[in-house]
Amino acid sequence: MADQSLSWFRQYVVLERAALRAQLQYRVNFWTTLIGGVAFQGTQLLFLGVLLAKFGVIAGWGFPEIAFVYAMRLASHALYVVPFGSLIMADFVIRDGEFDRMLLRPVSPFLQLVTLQFRLMTLGDALLGVGAIIIFGLHAPVDWTAPKLAYLVVAVIGGSLVETGIQVFFCGVAFVSTSTFSLRVFADSSITQFSGYPLTMFGRGVFYGFCTAFPMAFIAYLPATVLLGRTSEVPLPTWLTVASPAAGLAVFALGYLTFRKLLPHYSSPGN
Repeated sequence: MADQSLSWFRQYVVLERAALRAQLQYRVNFWTTLIGGVAFQGTQLLFLGVLLAKFGVIAGWGFPEIAFVYAMRLASHALYVVPFGSLIMADFVIRDGEFDRMLLRPVSPFLQLVTLQFRLMTLGDALLGVGAIIIFGLHAPVDWTAPKLAYLVVAVIGGSLVETGIQVFFCGVAFVSTSTFSLRVFADSSITQFSGYPLTMFGRGVFYGFCTAFPMAFIAYLPATVLLGRTSEVPLPTWLTVASPAAGLAVFALGYLTFRKLLPHYSSPGN
């Protein structure tokens, strides 16, 4: 098992390095795309600042607290999108028949989808995510200790696995449907626009939906309430809120299981 995992990692590094080299051939495109990634995510922070300047607080949360949730969301998103961003292209690969060639190669089809293309804009997401988690983390009302820093790291990793699992799930569904592109774009935009806010403001019913059918609450909001000492506001048992980063493993496992189960149902567009 260890040798197999190491082999997967080596294959991933080789394929991802080749995809990155292909993108870096165009230096002007690299810099403009990097700036574009920072600008795209930065507009969300700008909107957040304008909104809070107008209303002061949202559901009892002020700017330092919401900015911290935003930073956690952005850091988790960056940790997903840098290594797994090309999954959003799965529909086109399946529809155009390129997936046929992936099935003939002696490399995992999933690994080939992950390394299909290195999306340069994701580096802008990563740059802003690292900067945001440092800046807003320092200004958040959190008494930082080693255990809390460790919890933050685990929470960011867990949040990235939630996003990754959702996208992997849609990749699996794409094997049996015409297209899931609109669904995956809807999921991505919903996470970008809403997961950086205190999700209980949408009402208890919607909040439970964000914990089950569309587990967006586990990306940033729930672990942020633990670090900010606001778990009493969450309509869930405290132990479950504290354990929320573990949901990332569950969501990713469900997504990958769906991918593996539905892969045999793939039908070449040439048939």
